[in-house]
Amino acid sequence: MIQIKHRSTKEVLYEIDADTLAGAKLVGKNLAGADLSSMVLRNCVFDSDNLDEVDFSKSNLEGATFMGASVKNACFDGANLTRAVMTDAILNESTFVKANLSNANLRYAKLHNCDLTGARLVEADISMCDLQCDLKDANLTRCDLRGSNLTRADLSRAKVDDANFTDATMTDAILEGTYVERAINACAKHKPFKPKPHVAKRPWWMVWA
Repeated sequence: MIQIKHRSTKEVLYEIDADTLAGAKLVGKNLAGADLSSMVLRNCVFDSDNLDEVDFSKSNLEGATFMGASVKNACFDGANLTRAVMTDAILNESTFVKANLSNANLRYAKLHNCDLTGARLVEADISMCDLQCDLKDANLTRCDLRGSNLTRADLSRAKVDDANFTDATMTDAILEGTYVERAINACAKHKPFKPKPHVAKRPWWMVWA
């Protein structure tokens, strides 16, 4: 028997009659605030769950799925999320510091104000995402960012070799120390259009008047 407890109150949120949570199907559960840190959660199914404020730090979530789940203010620092599926997940305000998201699928996910400092996203699909977040020192090699919103995102010193930024919005993105010329369709910096001030001029025929 495994008990999943709230990280602060220690209240039992869910019990499962098994020796491991690897491969467990926890679809549609309310596990908000749970302590799932440093656990083996490979191939777990968290689809449509309420996982707000859950602590997943240093857990092995390889191949886990979070399709359509609410995972706001959660902690994934140091977690292994390789090949995880988080399509349509709401991940706003969560932290992924030095997490491994290689080959993960986060298409259409919302990562507004997330902290992905030093995260590894090699060959991850983060297309059509809200990526107005912190990606300093992240490894985005061969990452798919097509159509994503990177407005004011901090990509300082990020590795973007062969990353695809086609149709991505990068207004006021911070790209200090980032070699965008190694990426696909990434401009150095997209700035809002500011028209030049209108200057009234005399008609040409009045120049000599």
